[in-house]
Order: sequence, then C-alpha cells, then structure tokens
Amino acid sequence: MITRLKNFLNNVYVVIKRPEMLLLPGQLAFFFILSVVPILTIISYGSTILNLPVDIIFNFLSGAFGGNLAGLLTPVVAKPNVTLSFFITILMGFYIASNGASSIIITSNHIYGIKNSSFIKRKIKGLIMTTILVLLFTFILIFLVFGKNIIGIIEMANIDTRVISLAYNIIKGPITWLIIFIFIKIIYTMAPDRKIPSSYVNYGAVFTTIMWIIVTSIYSYYTSHFANYTIYYGGLANIIILMLWVYFLAYIFVIGMALNYKEEIVKLEKTGTIKLDFK
Repeated sequence: MITRLKNFLNNVYVVIKRPEMLLLPGQLAFFFILSVVPILTIISYGSTILNLPVDIIFNFLSGAFGGNLAGLLTPVVAKPNVTLSFFITILMGFYIASNGASSIIITSNHIYGIKNSSFIKRKIKGLIMTTILVLLFTFILIFLVFGKNIIGIIEMANIDTRVISLAYNIIKGPITWLIIFIFIKIIYTMAPDRKIPSSYVNYGAVFTTIMWIIVTSIYSYYTSHFANYTIYYGGLANIIILMLWVYFLAYIFVIGMALNYKEEIVKLEKTGTIKLDFK
C-alpha cells in the first residue's frame, strides 16, 4: 500500500513538472468561467418557469457568490428576454467557451504524441465537449455547491419540494460521485484525436473526481461559513474565490489527463508494446 502511494505521488510530481502545466490550467480556467453563460441561461429559464421575484434571485446569488457579483448576475437571470440577440449571445458564449475544449484536445494530443486533426473537426468535437462540460458544471453546482439553496428558493415559490428533496437526497453522495466520474471519463476518452481504450482513463478520472469533490466541498463550505472574507479584498473577494476554485479544478483536470497517459504507457511497457519514456 505504501509503495503504491509513493508511486502515485511520484507520478503526480512528474506530471506537475511538465511544461504544459504552466499554461493550460489558467487557460482552461478562463474558458470554464465563460461556460457559466450557458449555465446562467438554464438558471434564467428555471426562474422564469417558477415565476421567482427578482429579490429572491438576488438573495440566492448573494448567498452563493456575494452581493457584488450578485448585482452583476441578477440582470442576466432575472429578465431572460427570448429574442434573436439572446440566442446569438448564447451561441457566441458556447463558441468562445469551446476554445477551452479545443485547448484540452490540443494538449491531450501533445501529451499522447498525436497529430492534431483539422480545425473544423476539432471545433465540432470542442462544441460537443463544451456541452458535456456545461452539463457537468451544472450538475456540480446543483448537487455539490448550491443544492439546498436551490430547494430553498423553490419553496419560496410555494412549490411542494418533497419529491425534489427526496431525489436530491438520493442522488447526493456516491451516486453524484459516480456521475461526475462518468462525465470526466467521457471527456478524457474523447479528447485525444485517436481511439483511447476506456479502461486507460480510469486512473486519471478517479483522481480528478476525488480531487474535484474535495476542492468543491472546501469551496462550498468556505462561501457558506466565512462571509467576512471580503475584509481582505473588498468587493473582489467573491470573484477571486470563484476564480481560484475554477483554477484548481482546471489544474487537477490537466494532472488527471497526464496521469492517464503515464498509466497507458506503463501498461504498454509491461506488455512489451513500447519502451517506457515519460518525462
């Protein structure tokens, strides 16, 4: 057990020293933030269906992100005018956010030593991966960060939440972890421009899932119990904490991607298929 732990920590150390770890996490974090736009669209439609007053939406966002950031987000989710410009904005948000998925594809190709496919193929795959990432982040926000708060604002709309609460309590926990693992595994499998055996991405997917759950739990607890952290950074504190959370998620994601490749070449080296050369 101790030997396996040492080998794992050594693998992580080797991965962290890779040159792409200096650039890609920050780039991914930026595009992950941009993917919030489609998520806000989902929130806006949900609030419209529930006929939630603006003050309830503002109070929820204040509890989640702080008052300053809530002031910026409230106009977006409180008045979702379904017009042509609205859809154009959403499509542009998806397109720009897909650059993050494109970065994942290019970096995974670099890690695996694969030649990049054409721009069009990469962009189409990037849009599909962006959709998966948006669904993943929406799921994480609902079940790991703001689940109870969301149930609370639905109750304010005088809607019976017994079924919703039951479903939330059933899904939260091991089922949530499994769903997150499946999402991450799909992304890791899709990213490289060659067929990757599904079993070869389990190593990194498990690592990323566990670390994402830990980091997200810390973020959720911190934003819920330490409301006075704005004393250090003023109105920027909420944005800084949010960006740090997303950056850590991106950093962990890249580590998991590189761990998958290292695990793959270790398996191939054991079978004599290739000579181990991972630096």
